[in-house]
Amino acid sequence: MSIQQHELAAMIRQKFNTGEAKLPLLPEAVIKVQRIVKDESKGAADIAKAIGDDPTFSTTVMRLCNSAQFNPRGHEIRSLQIAVQRLGVRKVLQLMIALSAKVHINVKNKELQDLLRRSAEHSLMVACAAQHLAKLIGSADPDEAFLAGMVHDIGILAVVSAAEKELSEIDPESRLDAICNLHREMGGRLLSYWNMPDVFATVASHHGIESDDRPNERLIDYVDAADFLIQRDGHHVMFDAISEDIEVSNFPPISRLGATEIHIAAVEVELEDSIKGMRQAIG
Repeated sequence: MSIQQHELAAMIRQKFNTGEAKLPLLPEAVIKVQRIVKDESKGAADIAKAIGDDPTFSTTVMRLCNSAQFNPRGHEIRSLQIAVQRLGVRKVLQLMIALSAKVHINVKNKELQDLLRRSAEHSLMVACAAQHLAKLIGSADPDEAFLAGMVHDIGILAVVSAAEKELSEIDPESRLDAICNLHREMGGRLLSYWNMPDVFATVASHHGIESDDRPNERLIDYVDAADFLIQRDGHHVMFDAISEDIEVSNFPPISRLGATEIHIAAVEVELEDSIKGMRQAIG
């Protein structure tokens, strides 16, 4: 990092540590559902009512519950309460948190706004690929793999929210370098701040890096393998770029998962349709 980037990184960390960082707040509907989940006397009907008060989330939850990814048999679900029961209380909450990033894309700086849009699109691609891999390989819950993909780059939002003004004042290359160097650390912090399960904060903090202190967590491998396949398919990424010279079988996360060429081919065949379906579901 340059001196300028070091100073910016130090400033952002200080803001986080002192509570001065303007972290994205969860929408009121998500906060309501969090409270209900913690109350053992309440259940799916209470959560459905809380979601129903928010048109955006109620529509999105219904679309997701009727999507091929979460409803492969295609039985139409018309009730929010049944949707919550089908997906599961905690999974609905986690999906709402993962989708909350879309609420915060409205920043003033056009370049940062575009960066967040592209980041959200990339995360959706990774989520779909990770979910397909998990279904095929079977060593992780496919829906958890989807959620991990959705939030793995949430640190980009955290950094932009904490330092929009400062990032707007530096050149584009330095800006991207600064975000790249901080997005893992700040992603883990943001997800902890949002009370997401520790495993998702671990994915955000450690994805995209092979290191001695990399946790032995399958979901990180699913996210990194999905990221690799997305790039192999020709999609440009802003961060965590992987060398084009690496063979599929030699990519460590894919090796650890035991993914075969058959698995890879199956994911690549279905990926575009999956992404299209999820775009329609999420809006």
